[in-house]
Amino acid sequence: MVFGWSLHGKQTAMRITVQFSSLFRTLAGVEREVLDVADGTTADRLSSILVQKYQNLSLESRKTYFMINGQISTRNHVLAEGDQVRIFQLLAGG
Repeated sequence: MVFGWSLHGKQTAMRITVQFSSLFRTLAGVEREVLDVADGTTADRLSSILVQKYQNLSLESRKTYFMINGQISTRNHVLAEGDQVRIFQLLAGG
């Protein structure tokens, strides 16, 4: 678990659900995971946490997108308690 600290010196955490799409699901070996992360965690920080946890996972910033509660979000989006985070890649072909 990853925790933050409140102004009163107590640990604070929030629970989020991460859903891996297509290739990321294969690399992580799971489809979904519930995580406890520190208050103030951004999508970018979540990316770092996931890469540490799943060593086969590569979440390059140019190729990785975050959908938070059904909306495309930036990497600096601050997560909140109960957020549903979907991680995916846009693929194009011709």
